[in-house]
Amino acid sequence: MRINEREQQIKLDILDSLAKSQRALARIIESVAVSVETSPQLAGQVADNLASIVNYQQILARKIIGLPIRVKQIGPPGKPWLNVYAGVRQGVQKPPSS
Repeated sequence: MRINEREQQIKLDILDSLAKSQRALARIIESVAVSVETSPQLAGQVADNLASIVNYQQILARKIIGLPIRVKQIGPPGKPWLNVYAGVRQGVQKPPSS
């Protein structure tokens, strides 16, 4: 196995582990939701710990994948970006060039 293939395999293994961890976190969150009624303080502490784990996993995934994982932003949307080379401006399409 070449070095590049081995590196890709390691990255896939780590991402697989992250996916398993996310599923485990989902199960923990479900159990915390049940215990919120009996112990709100404990539920808050567990939620804080889970948030720390999720942040760590996002950082790890970003480093492995090499692409940013964007956080959903709340607010008014920006203006649409139009590619001037695609021939679309103000909803009018240019005829194809020969």
